[in-house]
Amino acid sequence: MKKLLFVFNPHSGTGEICKHLADVVDIFTKAGYDVVVYPTQAALDGTRKILLDGEKFDRIVVSGGDGMLHELVNAVLRLKKPVTIGYIPTGTVNDFANTHNIPKNPVEAAKVAVSEHIGFLDVGRFDEEYFT
Repeated sequence: MKKLLFVFNPHSGTGEICKHLADVVDIFTKAGYDVVVYPTQAALDGTRKILLDGEKFDRIVVSGGDGMLHELVNAVLRLKKPVTIGYIPTGTVNDFANTHNIPKNPVEAAKVAVSEHIGFLDVGRFDEEYFT
């Protein structure tokens, strides 16, 4: 069975992801994934979790604001194994989601995050830090 790591910031924005957590996990499961759910505990905790366990998964999806996406990109690009990623925007501003037309509704964004329609993203680097 495919494995998915779902890392989310429960305090991002208005905590919207917490209201939809069961539906989001259900979407992941119906897409054929064995899901591990991890709520972040502090700044950079998402990065730490992805660096620690990310290579064990086929797909990593995060939910939060632009900062959570930043943590995802910086962690995944440091893994030895390539991993497909997804993003559920639940922050206050969500610049990245606005630019890339990612649905703001967490359930709809979860469907996109596990779809087989995979795109590519340009990533830059300044010193040792990656950015989208």
